[in-house]
Amino acid sequence: EIIMNDVTTPPLSISRLFSAIQGNLEQRAYSPQTIKAYLGQLRNFVRNKNLTNPREVTDVEIRQYLADLITQGKSRSTVDQAYNALSYFHKAVYNQDLVLEGFKRPGKKKLKPVVLTISEVKRIATSAENLKHRLMIELAYTAGLRVSELVAVKVKHLNLEKLKMFVPGIGKFGARTTIFSQGLTDALQRQVGNKGPDDYLFPSERGGNLTTRSVTKFFKAALRSSGVEKEATPHSLRQSFTAFMLAKGNDKSSVKTLLGRRAL
Repeated sequence: EIIMNDVTTPPLSISRLFSAIQGNLEQRAYSPQTIKAYLGQLRNFVRNKNLTNPREVTDVEIRQYLADLITQGKSRSTVDQAYNALSYFHKAVYNQDLVLEGFKRPGKKKLKPVVLTISEVKRIATSAENLKHRLMIELAYTAGLRVSELVAVKVKHLNLEKLKMFVPGIGKFGARTTIFSQGLTDALQRQVGNKGPDDYLFPSERGGNLTTRSVTKFFKAALRSSGVEKEATPHSLRQSFTAFMLAKGNDKSSVKTLLGRRAL
């Protein structure tokens, strides 16, 4: 039992602190996945330090813990998560920002693009569980679309006669016009059906647009069924489009224009 007097401060409960941090993150509209990841990082830290009273943690210990993660070869994203989680932890305990002078995070690893051949794309597309998903995979490939652009395609963006598609700007990406394969015209016409110009080409069951996560999910399932032994993602379709266009002898600046990229 703790005897309260002028000198002692009661230990701060770890569980109460975690609840407060979770509430704070929820208020700031962080996704459930991010909140779960941050709390996981904090649990690792508490376990590592065998911590019972959060007020016993110093900035030096936090810096050392993060440095140890780097020494263990943890990825940039893991160290970033731990750093951000511990910043919230520090702010909640001491009501002041965590300042780690000169702390260097590991550099971001540049992943080599996964390039698929035309036959591999076909195998993945034909392994999709329905025609809509198959068409989405084929369109993303032949038009060089980002996943966020694929789910945002509206009927009015398509020009089936000229085999062109308008891609409106999203965030930092500017608007552009790209191309798609003539072989998709009939399937696209069927997909348009009796939709209005402002309707999404690939609506969700609720009528809005699909999430990028749902595309990743059905792409992974199709990849597994296809037997293509590559660590591909939906973004690989765009990277494969780039490789295909360059291999066909198109100059870099025209491919760059189709992709809406500053550089190749």
